[in-house]
Amino acid sequence: MYKLSALFLLFTVASAAADNPGCVQSPKRTKACPNMLYRTAQLPGMAAPGLICICASDFAALLQQPQTEGEKVSQNMTRRQMEVSYGDKLQAVLDILQRKN
Repeated sequence: MYKLSALFLLFTVASAAADNPGCVQSPKRTKACPNMLYRTAQLPGMAAPGLICICASDFAALLQQPQTEGEKVSQNMTRRQMEVSYGDKLQAVLDILQRKN
């Protein structure tokens, strides 16, 4: 019975990973993400909720409150660049990271 349960669990995890189109991370990232976050959620473009992974380190700059005008401008530029890369997924990812979703 345990072997059957283990096989079922393995199949379920493997199929969830196969449905995942990839982790949401910076396209410029060349090394492994130091802070990978796994959640069950539904991002725009997904037919149903599923397992997603997000590199939280890549979005840290957008989660902080800017202290100066220069930081605010830099954060806005970073946000616009990420909106080009992620489109309508960006706000959903930020909501997940801020635990709003």
